[in-house]
Amino acid sequence: MYYRVDFKLCMLWILLVLQVLLVIYYLLMAPSSYMFEHSTSTPKEHEFPFYSSSKSYPIKFVAPSSPKTASHHKEWQGYLTEANRLPLPNIMTSNYFVKLNNETECFVLGTDVGYTKRRHARHMDSTRCECKKGWHGKDCGQPEVIWRAFIASRQKIIPRRRSRPRRIIHGFPVIGLETTLAEIKLQELADVVDCFIVAESNRTATGHFKPLNFRDKLQDKEFLPDDIRQKLLYIPLSISSYTSSKAVNHSGIYSKSIRRYLWLRGKAALTNLRSDDLYVDSTDAFEIPNPKALLFFKLYDGWPQPVAFRLRWSAYGFFWQHPKKTVTTPGAYTVGVMEDIFHNAARISGNVIPGVEESDVSLSVYELVVGDLNHYGGWYCSWCLQPNDIVTMLQWTPHDNSPINWEKVSSKKIDTSYIEDLIGVGLWLDGVTGLIRKSYYRDLYFAPEYVVNNTWKYDFLYTNFYNKLDYNG
Repeated sequence: MYYRVDFKLCMLWILLVLQVLLVIYYLLMAPSSYMFEHSTSTPKEHEFPFYSSSKSYPIKFVAPSSPKTASHHKEWQGYLTEANRLPLPNIMTSNYFVKLNNETECFVLGTDVGYTKRRHARHMDSTRCECKKGWHGKDCGQPEVIWRAFIASRQKIIPRRRSRPRRIIHGFPVIGLETTLAEIKLQELADVVDCFIVAESNRTATGHFKPLNFRDKLQDKEFLPDDIRQKLLYIPLSISSYTSSKAVNHSGIYSKSIRRYLWLRGKAALTNLRSDDLYVDSTDAFEIPNPKALLFFKLYDGWPQPVAFRLRWSAYGFFWQHPKKTVTTPGAYTVGVMEDIFHNAARISGNVIPGVEESDVSLSVYELVVGDLNHYGGWYCSWCLQPNDIVTMLQWTPHDNSPINWEKVSSKKIDTSYIEDLIGVGLWLDGVTGLIRKSYYRDLYFAPEYVVNNTWKYDFLYTNFYNKLDYNG
């Protein structure tokens, strides 16, 4: 009997067997750590309580990985975590000043150097700094907002230039979908702040799970430049599911607890922190302090603390302003003050709750308030989100802190179209309060400088696209 051998079929079988043998060999020879690299384990937890005047609600934050564990991951992920150790920079104040003669040094940003040289060309021995508009002081180092704050404080304040700048650490939580405002804040303050501590929770203020949106944005290499990423300390907070819903629903306690926690965890990662370094506290990413004011605090001593910032209260975008005019936010204090007086915690709240008039009581704890009704200590861009994100954030906001009176407004009415109509006509979320129209051409403090210089990127915050009137301001 004659059998024909199918050589093509034999070759296919031989190749298949070889492939199976190669796979088996690779699995046998691979290091055991590879097979378990992606295995999950239950992390250890440590308690950190919510603080209030009467009750303490325990919350468990999942402990971050230890430095030993993190050392196995050598690839730079583009931002710092608690496993990293961050040394703060040491620079001299001379980098910010220009020397015109043996006795006269002028602050570069606040001085018209060319005009000063021309005016005093024949008498250089008696040269004085000629300040640009909006700058004051012997060396032109006081921006308008600081100069006015000194006058309003009615204290004898004599600023003294430091030999070396104090480092500034700015901490704030990202609670919801405000990743765009967080990006603006980081870009606006990057030249002044030496370390950003950003905490993000995996739960909303109402206790519901949410994705870590800011962390996801950090995975995009185009999101932030490397010089900002290298000073960004990101702390993800994983709140245990058993947490008391009553505690989480109290938004004020929720925000304060996260802010305190991010400072305590962030401080542990800073290797060379000094007692005169400045910590700038913030309740959320919507608050952007004036970078010129922060630069003054960086370069000078002799000002009273703690400091509060009175912010311009924008709504939906920088084209609307709330008629309550301003909001006062937790401010700045040196590390030494925090340790000696506030027991290592960013405890001062003092911020005016949206919808509530400012009062002297809320400002009484501060020695200096930066900003007034004409010259602001920064910007508070409330609900500055896309309309669909505003709807989502309203669902995540506890009713006790919501701008909407849910007893009078049907929940079916709150949709994207409804929000677009409010933005278009200039009505606050309560559907009653009228907003004040603002224009870049008429408002000195219309928006942060980074937004003004990048309108193409933040056009929905710069221009009211839902305006039904013939208005382009």
